[in-house]
Amino acid sequence: MTTIPITALSRSKGVKLECEICGKPACLKCSSCPTYYCSREHFQTDWNGILNLIADDINVLRSKPKLIGSEQERHKRKEELKAIRKEVLELCVETAHKYLIQGNFELAVPGALYGLKLALELHGNEALELVPSYLLLAEANLGLHRLKVAEEFLSLANWSLLKYPKEKAGHRVMSSLQRNFGRLYAAQRRHQESLRAFATDVYHSAREYGPEDVKTAPSYFHMGRVFQSHHKVDQAQAFYDKVLNIYGTWLATERALKEKESSGGAPASESKALASGGSGTLGDVELDEAVEIAGHIVEYRAKKLGVDSPSAKEAKVIFIGLVDKCRELKAQIDGEMEDMR
Repeated sequence: MTTIPITALSRSKGVKLECEICGKPACLKCSSCPTYYCSREHFQTDWNGILNLIADDINVLRSKPKLIGSEQERHKRKEELKAIRKEVLELCVETAHKYLIQGNFELAVPGALYGLKLALELHGNEALELVPSYLLLAEANLGLHRLKVAEEFLSLANWSLLKYPKEKAGHRVMSSLQRNFGRLYAAQRRHQESLRAFATDVYHSAREYGPEDVKTAPSYFHMGRVFQSHHKVDQAQAFYDKVLNIYGTWLATERALKEKESSGGAPASESKALASGGSGTLGDVELDEAVEIAGHIVEYRAKKLGVDSPSAKEAKVIFIGLVDKCRELKAQIDGEMEDMR
């Protein structure tokens, strides 16, 4: 895909064209949809990050509205566009999250930005639904070491949440907010504030899923990383032990479920739950995160205790189990997608 220069004749009078990535005046346009950029580099980031998946939808959403037709037809068109926005918003958030898990922070930014724009169009600038996009943008900018920008997005998320009762925001959102504040404080070397934020993250995650649930494991992991950065080995190991224990228990449960299914004892809905990411299960993005976490613990233990130490070997077994599970789930999802074609 390429860009074309924006000429004076192609500009609508009084319309300011801004870069999709940075907001600066645009001088280039995507050749396949109405998106605009200040540089070829920003176009490439946008295309690789999310635009290649949503270009057709952007064409539909940004096309000039037709004024002809009955009121019923216009209402139907409005509802169709609303449904497209919701679908694209979900895809943008999911894609941005996937890049964050992979550590590809630059490519996470476009999806998060489009997600924010769509959430604003759907819900307005005071809505609670803006918070997930703010948090994605904060996390991406933390990964890019743009601490001031990350802090601004976290402040926007926090301000949005303050307008609503905590129970309406939900423990999942509060967990993500505190986790990102913890990362910000850690990067700023505000270690005590970082610990408090991660402890609050653990609290909200445990309230949402349960203290022993597989989805709570990342919260414990981040606590361990703070202690690791302080060279407090015993405390770091204690949290890493907790993480591995949760993952090990989950893997054992999944193996038992698979054996039960193969013997005809498990209901089909239960065996398919792995792909849905429901309670007690992990979706593909969450499994990627689990693999990253376990890999970090393997590396840490190998350096501290030796590659052949029982602790390092135990961590590696769990890491391999998670990698295998990740491959299995992705093959299952690919198979289901193929069946739908």
